[in-house]
Amino acid sequence: MARLADLYNGLGFKSLLTDGDSNPKTALSNKASDTFASMLMHLSHGKTSGFGNVCVSASPGCLNGCLDEAGHGKMDMVKRVRKARTKLWFTDKPKFFTLLRKELDRFVRKCEKNELVPAVRPNGTSDIIWERVAPWLFAEYSEVQFYDYTKHWQRCMKRYQSRLPKNYHLTFSRSETNDAECRKVLRSGVCNVAVVFEKSDYPSTWAGKPTYSMDGDDLRFLDPPGGHVGCLYAKGHAWKADESGFFLPVGGGA
Repeated sequence: MARLADLYNGLGFKSLLTDGDSNPKTALSNKASDTFASMLMHLSHGKTSGFGNVCVSASPGCLNGCLDEAGHGKMDMVKRVRKARTKLWFTDKPKFFTLLRKELDRFVRKCEKNELVPAVRPNGTSDIIWERVAPWLFAEYSEVQFYDYTKHWQRCMKRYQSRLPKNYHLTFSRSETNDAECRKVLRSGVCNVAVVFEKSDYPSTWAGKPTYSMDGDDLRFLDPPGGHVGCLYAKGHAWKADESGFFLPVGGGA
């Protein structure tokens, strides 16, 4: 254990993955399910780390309203930790992957001991195309259910599915600039689309597709099959200052 801790010396953080109980949404998942245990990874969103862009398809509205700035994300200490993780991602991927493997190994062992299925969201506040940069991840950890939201719409089309690992579930995320891509994804029927509204009084349909609430938990891989619209409401007051159209008013549609 001491040697594992030594690997983090001088990096500015003590772990890449965050226990799901430390995040309000994934904590709901852990409480809602006696089958899954969750962990996720938080990097500095967009270009905020100063080392590179981890959200290359994000819109201005998405970047301004990012949950990276919500809750504990507002704290300077948390920002420093996320920046340090992101720095390692861009400057030393071999060490990054060494740490990731060790943490996943430990998490899997813990889940096995407690008879739970490990669920990992690698893009808590990023949008890295993991099946491209680390295809080994899904094969080595076939017992893990990986899942993410993404704004890379091509990943959510039928023609792309042969490249997507079976244990990696994606949900396409709407922004103020990608309504046309949302329709393409919904027609494809492979992935669902997540839409953020200002309030929780959701419409019964959006873009002609049935809606459902995503507020109860973060276990997106248990959602209805592709072609549905998952609704979320804006947390905090970020939507009040937004003029981009990222947060839809109740009754807003595509």
